[in-house]
Amino acid sequence: MSSVIQVANRALTKLGSARITSIDDDVKAAREVKSCFDDLRDDELRAYRWSFAMKRESLPALSAAPAFGYQLQYQLPADFLRIDMVDDRFPYADLDNYVGRENLDWVVEQGKILTDIAAPLKVRYVARIEDPNAWDANFREALACRIAAELAEPMTQSVAKRELAWKEYRQAINRAVRSNSIEKLPVTLPDNAWMVSRL
Repeated sequence: MSSVIQVANRALTKLGSARITSIDDDVKAAREVKSCFDDLRDDELRAYRWSFAMKRESLPALSAAPAFGYQLQYQLPADFLRIDMVDDRFPYADLDNYVGRENLDWVVEQGKILTDIAAPLKVRYVARIEDPNAWDANFREALACRIAAELAEPMTQSVAKRELAWKEYRQAINRAVRSNSIEKLPVTLPDNAWMVSRL
């Protein structure tokens, strides 16, 4: 069984700091951890395609249409952090008329997906997973390293410890990629210079 306090103490141990019994303890280490834990957890979840955080939903269309540009809009789930796929389409940039033109089959605005795709809208997304027991072991380690990197300066005033913490974080992410804890997007080969020059 894992817990927030175990992840927090893993981060503090990396910095050579004393362990805490609760993030509500009235000590500096607990206050520092509490001030950043939720934000860093969500940032790490959003930054990569963690397998354990992927969810699928079929969304009903809202009764009100967007003011302009699209015919339909869909409310994103409450635990939504980042879109991974809409209607079997991954986000991508294409070269339809202009280099870097954005694919506008759908957009995310103010917690909603705007599109012309008919309901129900199939979406796959990165969800906010708050229960540490549901986290992949690679994610727990990466989050601990990230917290250590963020707290190195206020807790130790050591540039060397901060740099070491960021190095350990990058290593943790690389291990997660190698063990497939972080899913890989399908590879789409970009148009080469010959194609681009003829646009």
